[in-house]
Amino acid sequence: MATVPLIFPSLSRQPAMDTSKTTEDDTIKDQAESGYVSTRPRFTRARRTWKINVRNLVAEDIRALDEFFMSSSYAARGGNSFLYPNLLPNWSFEFPALNASDLVLGWNAATTTSQESINISAVSQPDGTQAVSFSTVAGQSIPANTTVPAQLNCDLAVPCKTGEVYVFTASVNAIQGALAAGVLSANVSVAFFDGYGNTLSTLVGPVAHIGGGWQTYGYQFTVPANAVNFQVSLSTTLTNSTASDITLDGSASVSWDAVGCALLTPLTPYGRLVGSQPLGCLVRFSSLPEFADIGWGNGVKVYGCKMELQEV
Repeated sequence: MATVPLIFPSLSRQPAMDTSKTTEDDTIKDQAESGYVSTRPRFTRARRTWKINVRNLVAEDIRALDEFFMSSSYAARGGNSFLYPNLLPNWSFEFPALNASDLVLGWNAATTTSQESINISAVSQPDGTQAVSFSTVAGQSIPANTTVPAQLNCDLAVPCKTGEVYVFTASVNAIQGALAAGVLSANVSVAFFDGYGNTLSTLVGPVAHIGGGWQTYGYQFTVPANAVNFQVSLSTTLTNSTASDITLDGSASVSWDAVGCALLTPLTPYGRLVGSQPLGCLVRFSSLPEFADIGWGNGVKVYGCKMELQEV
C-alpha cells in the first residue's frame, strides 16, 4: 500500500446503545407556481455522521484516545482521517492479561520450540508504557539450515465475509543487531477459517523494515471464498541458511505496538452503526472526544466519552 490508513485505538468498552447515525440532507427543492415541488440531490453522495457515547472507560482508554486525537502522528484532532473501529483488542498492549495463557489481554504467545531462542515479553515503549517484543536469547544457537519461528496470536477470531477488504497496521521496531542480513524477519500473518473452524488458508504480509527505529507497517488483504472469520498473528522468524550454527548474542529484537485491523471495503456500505458493525469508510472527528468523570466501578475510576465521526 502506498499510504497506510490510521486505525482508531481499541477501547475496553463498546459504544452505548444511545449512539446514532444521521445522513446529510443535500436535497435541492424547487417549488413551482402550480404547487408542485421538483427535487434532486445536490451531490453524488451524502456524507454520514455517527454520534458515539461510550461509558465505563478506564484511565488507559482515556490516555489512548487523548493521544490518538491530539497527536499529529494520528488524528491530529480533526485533521487526519482514520478507520473505525479497531477489530483487534489492546491497541497498545497496555491492558494486562486476565487469562494465564495470555501474555497481555487478548494476545497469547504460541508454544513452539523457538522459545529457547526467541523470548516474547512486554517491554517499555513510547506509545503508552509498553509494547510486545520478540528478543533473541543470548547464548542460544540456531542450528545450520534451520528456521526458528515465533508468533503472538490474537485470541479473537474476527467475523468476515468473502470479498471484503481489510487493512492491518502497526508500529514496528526491528533491530538486526549482530545478526547477518536476512537472518531476522518480521511480518503479520492472517489465517482464515470456515464455519467449522477449519483453516482454509493463511496470508503473509510483507517483511517489516529492519533498522531505522520505529516504522509504520501496513498490510491490506481480501477475504477468500468460504471464510467466515480470520485470526491475526504477529510473527518473527530467525533463518539460518548456512552450513554452520549461529550463536545468538541477544542484540536482535522486534517490537510491535499500536496494532490495528479495520474493514476497508465492505460488501455493502449501508446500514452500518458504530455499535454493531465496522463502518468500512474513512472518517474524521467532526466533534472531538469529550470526557466525563462518572465515578467508581469495580474499584477503579470510570469515565464517559462522547464524540462524533463524519464520513470523509
